[in-house]
Amino acid sequence: MAIKISACVIVKNEEKNMPRWLKCMKRVSDEIIVVDTGSTDNTVALAKEAGAKLFYFKWINDFAAAKNYAIEQATGDWIVFLDADESFTEEAQAAFRQEMERFNRDKTLACLLCRMLDVDADNDNRVFNTGLLPRIFRHTPYIRYKGAIHEQLENAQGNKKMVFAEKLEFIHTGYSSSIIRSKSERNLPMLLEELEKAQTEKERQRLYPYLMDAYNTLGQYEKTIYYGEKCISAGYQMIGGEGSFYETIIMAMYNAGRPVGDVLDMINRAEGEYPHEPFFAFTRGMALEKNGDILGAEQAVLQGLELRKVQEDKMRQGVGISDTSRGLLPYAYERLGNIYSIKNDKQRAAENYLLALKQHKYQGDSLRGLCRMLAGTEDVELIELLNSLYEREKDGAFIVRTIKGYASAGVLSYYGKNIKGFEEGYTYMAGGRFDSAGVKLGERLRELVQVGIMAANNMEEYPKDGYMNVLVSPEYLSLFGQNTKERAAVQRLKAYRERTGIDG
Repeated sequence: MAIKISACVIVKNEEKNMPRWLKCMKRVSDEIIVVDTGSTDNTVALAKEAGAKLFYFKWINDFAAAKNYAIEQATGDWIVFLDADESFTEEAQAAFRQEMERFNRDKTLACLLCRMLDVDADNDNRVFNTGLLPRIFRHTPYIRYKGAIHEQLENAQGNKKMVFAEKLEFIHTGYSSSIIRSKSERNLPMLLEELEKAQTEKERQRLYPYLMDAYNTLGQYEKTIYYGEKCISAGYQMIGGEGSFYETIIMAMYNAGRPVGDVLDMINRAEGEYPHEPFFAFTRGMALEKNGDILGAEQAVLQGLELRKVQEDKMRQGVGISDTSRGLLPYAYERLGNIYSIKNDKQRAAENYLLALKQHKYQGDSLRGLCRMLAGTEDVELIELLNSLYEREKDGAFIVRTIKGYASAGVLSYYGKNIKGFEEGYTYMAGGRFDSAGVKLGERLRELVQVGIMAANNMEEYPKDGYMNVLVSPEYLSLFGQNTKERAAVQRLKAYRERTGIDG
């Protein structure tokens, strides 16, 4: 008899993510349970249209309660509980049924660990981290979520095993740059409230990793370091990412501008416990380069790359480990490119800049470094190389903006053929058409000034960063004012300039 799989999710205003999640779950599950906690957008309509079973749960600041309610509505043998910003890879979806039938035959098995691929949707879907999380489990009264925020799955019976499902990887976009800050701003007050209510040390310790992450995202690095140390002192272990607290502390120290010696001391401490983790070798290279020790930086990065070979072999074998050093690979190769550039080893520098771009093609410093090392290369050869990384239509503006001054007029003209905006001006200048460049840049400036005037008309007070002073000069003020609203804005700007004495 075929097993029945229920896909569950709790949602609130997830209309951007729901189409992808619903498409995925319709492929892998037999029923879809959507629990809405107060959406005001198109989320509910999308769920209904997809044929999901829709339920409502009044939000009580408790993620576990909402998720457990969703589980109670399911009728399947197994529960798949991916968040709305998560979806299985295409390969996982294709293998899903066969894998689940295989796992179902083992009656001692209660839960599956799936590899999560953190991708930055705002950064060309760059995979910057991986980890293992329990996302599929048997439908039993003993397995429920616990914790008002950053809820964790618990098995009250405790006599069933959990295994790694190698082929069932899923993508998580929730840590994309544009999303993660708002999540942390939302979660931090809830975490602090829960910390205040905690009655036992165990309850407090459970919150330390999430407080560390929230403060880190918000750029409060001293508090990040504080809670990171709390996690280490508590002996907290993250499944598949045992050195993650040291990693966060080290980067927080680096970003906070702590003395390089202190950062290196923390790296030494981390390597003492986790000598095979490439992340620490890479950050040692960053710190040493910052300190001017080029030879030491080179050795550290090369050591990190060797450690990664071992780690990659383990991952290919299905060993469940976190892969945080993947996110540092573009910078590791860029470090080597910089080092070999200083040594005037142009070939090795170019090779490493290229490797950096293969990891993350929008890393501007690496692209400029590559073009610098390949100066004098025939245009057709450089274009052929860049076309192996980029799409002319999609990436032309980025390329022109990045390599102006580092590549020939021919290369800039090739990639600037169909772009608009300021980059169009650079393209004309590269071709020696300075008059046309002036016209195009003037058009862009006029557009900005018009937007600036419209914005000024709706401001309660003018910004103090000098933006308006530069954007809307006295000369440009005289060019506008074609309608009543614009004239009012111009008058306000003129009064502002007189009031502040900008024009002497």
